[in-house]
Amino acid sequence: MMISRKSNFNGKENRMKIVFLSYLHGFGGAEKQNIMLANAMVNRGHDVTLISICVDNNCYQLDRCIEYQFLPDRKTNILRLITRYKDIKKKLIEINPDVTVSFWFQSAYLTALMRKNITGKIVYSERSDPGDKEYNGMLGWIRRLTLPRIDGFVFQSKGAQRYFSKSVQLRSVVIPNPVFVRTEDFQEVKERKKKIVTVGRLHPQKNQKLLIEAFSLIADQIPEYTLEIYGDGELKGELQRQIMELQLGSRVFLKGTCKKIHELIYDASLFVLSSDYEGIPNTLLEAMALGIPCVSTDCRPGGARELITDGEDGIIVPVGDKTALANAINWSLNHKEDITKKAKKAIEHMKYFRADTIYSKWENFLRLL
Repeated sequence: MMISRKSNFNGKENRMKIVFLSYLHGFGGAEKQNIMLANAMVNRGHDVTLISICVDNNCYQLDRCIEYQFLPDRKTNILRLITRYKDIKKKLIEINPDVTVSFWFQSAYLTALMRKNITGKIVYSERSDPGDKEYNGMLGWIRRLTLPRIDGFVFQSKGAQRYFSKSVQLRSVVIPNPVFVRTEDFQEVKERKKKIVTVGRLHPQKNQKLLIEAFSLIADQIPEYTLEIYGDGELKGELQRQIMELQLGSRVFLKGTCKKIHELIYDASLFVLSSDYEGIPNTLLEAMALGIPCVSTDCRPGGARELITDGEDGIIVPVGDKTALANAINWSLNHKEDITKKAKKAIEHMKYFRADTIYSKWENFLRLL
C-alpha cells in the first residue's frame, strides 16, 4: 500500500505529528519519562499519539490532549512479534506521523523494518545499558541490522553514546532526564529522620539485595537507623526472605509503590542507589533535587557519575561492592555536616536539569531530523 507523505510542520506553527511507542508496565523510570515527554510535546502545540503495546498499566498522568491507544497482544506464541509488527504498522498508516519515538528497543527495531513513508523519522532513545549481555545473541544481531535504518538517537549519558559506532554518534544527541521536584515545594528539614531510603523496581538490575547486605554489615554501628525500600517487582519474596535470614525484620522494610513518593522520602538521612546499570537514574536525580544526601554505585554506562561528582555533591562507590557501599553509608551518617554540604551542592547542580531546558533540546532535535 503506497502512502503519500505530507509535511505537518512546514507552516507557521511548525507543528509536528509525533507518535510515542511504549510498553507501559507501571511505575518505571522509562514509563515516567516517556509520559512526561509526551505531555511536554503536546503542551508545546504538537499533535501527539501515545501507543502502548501489549501492556496497559499507565501509572502516570497523561495529558487529556494526547491520543492514547492500546494494542493488546493477539497471540501468545511465536506469532506474537509478527502480530505486534502488523498492529503497529496499521496504526502508523492511520496516523501518518512525522516522527515515531521509541524508548524501548523492540518497538524501535520493529518500526525500523517498515517504510519511512509509514513511520516518518524514527528516533530511538536508549534508556538502559547498551552493553548488557542480552545483546550478545539474536538481539545483538537485530540491533546491528536495524540501527542503520534509525534516523536519530537520544542518549541519557555520554557513556552510553560512546558505546556505539561513529555512524550512530553522528545521528545522536545526549539529553538527560529532566527533574520536576524542587526543595521549595517541601517543608524545610531541620532534623532528618533516621532512615535510609531507596526507590526502584524490585529487580536484579536495581540490586536491592546488595543494599540489604551492606546495611547488615553496619547495622550494629547505626542501631537507630532503618532502611526503607520503595518499589515492587519480581524479587519481593526473595528480598523479604533475605531480610528475615539476616534478622533485620525490625530494621529493613519493603514499602511497596506510592504515587506521592517524594513526600515520604524528602526528610530521610540518606538516599542510596545500588543499581548495576541505569540510564540516567530518575530516582537519584529526584533525590538530589530534594536535597537528600546521596550515595550511588558507579552503575554502567555512567549515568550516575554524570549526576554526582564523587566527593563534591554525593558519593560514588564501585558496582557490586557491598563493603564499599556499607562504608560510604556509615561515613555519611557519621559526618552529617559534610554530607549536608554535599547535598546543598547537589541542589544547585540539579538546576541544569530543569524541564523547560531539557524539553527544548528534545523538540529541537526532533525538528532537525
